[in-house]
Amino acid sequence: MKVIVIAGITPSTFFAHVSLATALRDAGHQVMVTGADDDVIPTIAAAGLPAVPAMEPGLTRKQIFAEAGLSRVPDDAVEREYMAGRWFALIEKRPLDALLTFAKDWRPDVVIGGMLAYGAPLLATRLGVPYVRQAWDIHTPKLFDEGATYQLREELAELGLDALPEPDMLIDITPPSMRTPDSEPAQLMRWIPGNSQCRLEPWMYTKGAATRIGVTVGTGVADYDQYDFVQGIVKNVATLDVEVAVAVPEAAVPVLRERLDGNVRVGWVPLDILARTCDVLVHQSGGSTMMTALSIGVPQVLTPHAGQLRPAEMARRVVEAGAGLMLPAEQTTTELIAKHCQEIISNPSYAAAAAGLAEEIAALPLPAEVARRIEWLVHKTSA
Repeated sequence: MKVIVIAGITPSTFFAHVSLATALRDAGHQVMVTGADDDVIPTIAAAGLPAVPAMEPGLTRKQIFAEAGLSRVPDDAVEREYMAGRWFALIEKRPLDALLTFAKDWRPDVVIGGMLAYGAPLLATRLGVPYVRQAWDIHTPKLFDEGATYQLREELAELGLDALPEPDMLIDITPPSMRTPDSEPAQLMRWIPGNSQCRLEPWMYTKGAATRIGVTVGTGVADYDQYDFVQGIVKNVATLDVEVAVAVPEAAVPVLRERLDGNVRVGWVPLDILARTCDVLVHQSGGSTMMTALSIGVPQVLTPHAGQLRPAEMARRVVEAGAGLMLPAEQTTTELIAKHCQEIISNPSYAAAAAGLAEEIAALPLPAEVARRIEWLVHKTSA
């Protein structure tokens, strides 16, 4: 069986595909992985998976948005999420011609795409093969889908469609107790983190104090100039008499090491390694970070960015499950983050709730089992 995986536009979206793509390869299938941003290709290759470049070299997202006249960021949060669907659709359809050319030489039997990889259903429909939609996080992308449908209306009309094609299989990684009443029927799968690896140091997998708080603000610490914010978090959390470990991209390490106290651990470290040593994980509500914490059973302090519905919705669901605390963007200060960390450390109910969710996730079908079900889907379709 030949499988092509369309893994989105960032390393974080690609990481969600690593376990299933690897399981398919381990089952003897041929797997090719591509992303709708050329910067993702090195990350795919670093994870040991075949990487197929499909985007024009040097083309940036800003150029794509400017060409389409969609550079303005709406102020309204609902409109922004709808517009984000249009943005993703714009980016994801750009590699389509290259992938169709690729498919003439290497025709896949099935196309797997992430929740916002809107090129995947178009490619699968063009080729007449099954389409598998794989969740990246616990978010329901209704507004994104509406925006993408509008943006792709001409491409869909060419296929005789007025809406995005329904997947032949939807893979969900949400713990069963966190699924909502309106959740679509899905093939559930255990979340297993996929991260870039590095040469490990002892501090990354062992903690030096009774309590450790992990801090990460994702891969955009430099892009959004969040150095002061990270420094403020560490300064206030350190007053709790705990050890602090900060996970940031390699490019941000020298700046933060210069700014932070020598007792604070800081560096690029696979999050699934670091999170197992933490009693609390502070982060910006990114989907992969959140799922990694949930799968390991670490309570979370969540700080979603202002004006973004998706991270805030996911954070609320973690809070409702009792596995963390959230600070709305307009209330987020480094002092309150430290206060929330203290609340979680002092109250064992958060750790208990997080452990319960981790048990739910561990009981879900492994990627290897889901790979077999994809085999059956392809066999049934071809028959």
